[in-house]
Amino acid sequence: MKGLTVSAHVEPDSTSRLVVFDNFVIVRVGGRDVEITLLATPGTSAVLRDLARTANEAAEVLDKLADCSTDSDV
Repeated sequence: MKGLTVSAHVEPDSTSRLVVFDNFVIVRVGGRDVEITLLATPGTSAVLRDLARTANEAAEVLDKLADCSTDSDV
C-alpha cells in the first residue's frame, strides 16, 4: 500500500460508494467531515475482497456487542 495512514470514526450516517474509471476504481467511505478514498488498480481485487471480508467480520462483532449490551439491559 502506498500513502498515508489515517483513522476515522465510522458513524451511523457514514456512506460508501464506488467510482469506476477506465483502468482503476475508487472506493470512498465517508461522512460529513472526513472521507477515506482507496484507489485500486487491476491486480488488487484480492485485497479489496479481503477488506470486505474483514469489514464483515467487524460488523458481526459489533452486532454481537450490541446484542450483549441489549441482553444486559434486561
